[in-house]
Amino acid sequence: MKSLIKSFSSFLLFSGSLVACGSDSTGPAEPPVGSYTAIEFVTTGSSGQTNQLLIGGSLQMNLAANGATSGHLHMAASAGNPVFDADMTGTWTMNGNVVDFTQTADTFVRDMVFTLQLVATNTWDLVGDQAFSGTRIQLTLRHTP
Repeated sequence: MKSLIKSFSSFLLFSGSLVACGSDSTGPAEPPVGSYTAIEFVTTGSSGQTNQLLIGGSLQMNLAANGATSGHLHMAASAGNPVFDADMTGTWTMNGNVVDFTQTADTFVRDMVFTLQLVATNTWDLVGDQAFSGTRIQLTLRHTP
């Protein structure tokens, strides 16, 4: 009987530890530093839906531990819009699982809400889905270790 109680107590202690360490909806324990590359980049507006990656667009962001960012945004010419390039130098902050960018370049990136999502062990996505001036932008940046 003693061993049964001891086993059950150990089980409860272990279960309690799992609950205490369970998913943290406020964000990761470590900052999501590193390089992120767009794996989904779709715009939808009055002229239809465009996969920006398929037509030559790209977005690459580097998040440093000190809160600095670097990288590059390239949007290919489409639907009457000219080629657009922007430097992603700036800063980033994280509140819970929301990552916010501040940059000099006037792009949707500094206005978009990005949610940090764990995809696999040590693999993070920054996901944004927001409309600006009638154009919906769906963007997923994948951490590339």
